[in-house]
Amino acid sequence: MRRLRRRREIERVFRGGRRAQAAVVVLHARRRESDEAPPSGPRLAVVAGKKFAGAVPRNRARRITREASRALLRGVSEPWDLVLVVRTEVLDQPHRKLLAELEMLMRRASVLPESGAGAG
Repeated sequence: MRRLRRRREIERVFRGGRRAQAAVVVLHARRRESDEAPPSGPRLAVVAGKKFAGAVPRNRARRITREASRALLRGVSEPWDLVLVVRTEVLDQPHRKLLAELEMLMRRASVLPESGAGAG
């Protein structure tokens, strides 16, 4: 899984993507066109706002969310651009609950198939 880093690409996902929302995270997902690079596999950006009480909890929230997403996206080879917007409550979630929320959001946005793939 690659990281989505450019602001322009992240904004494109916000403007033209699907949106799915859960208690601690919001998923924005946009399928890349065939003429966009790189050609295969998902790219992910994790965004945490300034409502976090400092850089350390904000970076921790991004890190644990990115790691949980990595486990779910391991088998995905389709060209998706994903932006996860994390809320402060993500730090209070057990890992399994975060995984379940992310999986539910990704299935709702059709990033993951309805059955089969996922961290189970």
